[in-house]
Amino acid sequence: MTEGILIGGLVVLGGLVAGYMKTHPFYRHKTQKHKERYQGKLQDALIQTYDATDAYWLSRAIADNIFDFGTRTYHDYHVERYEKKAKSERPHLFELHIEEPRILCEHLTERAVELKVPVSAFSMHMRYLWQEYLVPVGRLTPASVDRLPGSNPYVAELKNLPVSQEDMQIYMHKTGQA
Repeated sequence: MTEGILIGGLVVLGGLVAGYMKTHPFYRHKTQKHKERYQGKLQDALIQTYDATDAYWLSRAIADNIFDFGTRTYHDYHVERYEKKAKSERPHLFELHIEEPRILCEHLTERAVELKVPVSAFSMHMRYLWQEYLVPVGRLTPASVDRLPGSNPYVAELKNLPVSQEDMQIYMHKTGQA
């Protein structure tokens, strides 16, 4: 009898936790897996410089900023404490080679489609990431983003971002594509 009550309580508790996870903004999107994978790789790279706790929260703050297009999709006190440090760390991310730029571009375009990010906000965010050597834009935009369902306005905006020949050469040199 007691075992039945205990098992029933655990099932109910598990259902409540699963229901919470489905409604929490952190777990609501299918592209969350890309964000979590990026955050895990970044955490592994940052652990060389920071202690484990700081590396975790700093990687969360950076991944949130990159994958949520500079806006907050949920509030977390710990992540918000590290946002200022995340902004100072972002210009050095390309040196860590966390994700191949074309893959990151694909994931971010897919995320923008899912989150229904305004094209102007997407464009500005991708321009910042281009300047930090994290994603290709302009003529360097990967052809694979064209195949993503619903990505047409985002892809057009990526391809139309102005990029000089000199900027492309610097980008290719810094990302090791030269």
